[in-house]
Amino acid sequence: MKRVYTCLIIVLIISANSTIKINAQSKTIKLNLRIHIMQTTPWIHSSGVSMNSWVTSNDVTEVIMPELNKIWSQANIIWNVESIIKEDIVIFEGQNEAISYIIDSKRDSEGRSDKERLPHLYSLMQPQNRSKKKKIDSNLYHIYLFPFIGNTSQGNAMKKFGRHAIVGIWSNKHNRGNSPEKTLLKEDYDLWKRGSLSRTIAHELGHVLRLTHNQCSICLMKGRGYMITTEQIKISRKEAKRRLKNI
Repeated sequence: MKRVYTCLIIVLIISANSTIKINAQSKTIKLNLRIHIMQTTPWIHSSGVSMNSWVTSNDVTEVIMPELNKIWSQANIIWNVESIIKEDIVIFEGQNEAISYIIDSKRDSEGRSDKERLPHLYSLMQPQNRSKKKKIDSNLYHIYLFPFIGNTSQGNAMKKFGRHAIVGIWSNKHNRGNSPEKTLLKEDYDLWKRGSLSRTIAHELGHVLRLTHNQCSICLMKGRGYMITTEQIKISRKEAKRRLKNI
């Protein structure tokens, strides 16, 4: 018996609650990603946990990038590693106070993360490794892997800082501010425990591509899902294409 297909759609099951559709007719978009593994002496949390820079270049290439591209394949977007930089944090007067502020920062009574920690994190980035102002909107995206980015926080797209997105490789988001633990590199889509480093990076890059939390209920950009909706695919691909034109 013959079947008639009206469009080319590849269907993947990526979680127990969501079916992901990839439009096979859309052209693949290739985007360049620079990974900054921030090098520093261990940061000591108030709970006594020593948070070192434990993620390796091999972790990035062998685990994080395949998982990132698996998630973003829904939008026919492929992330290529432009470079992996083991970057020493900037040394300056007041550096220890800046780090202490980051480590001690908390969400407010309405659940909003402390925005004041962001300039401190930005000040620790080596200027020569960031995108220059005229290149911020071109085909180069940044992910910074810091030991920790604040209590109950795991990632931030740094909108006011050129969208140089940050992620914590230690996190206590999953245990509501108790002792930080190493963030999982990845985890099974159907056995959610606390959100992985790969998913967080995928989520923050979604923000860089103009996606928001308010466009879905259970998906990559909100809740515990991994799905990217049809509307989100349109928005993210449009923004990616816009940036490609600025090369």
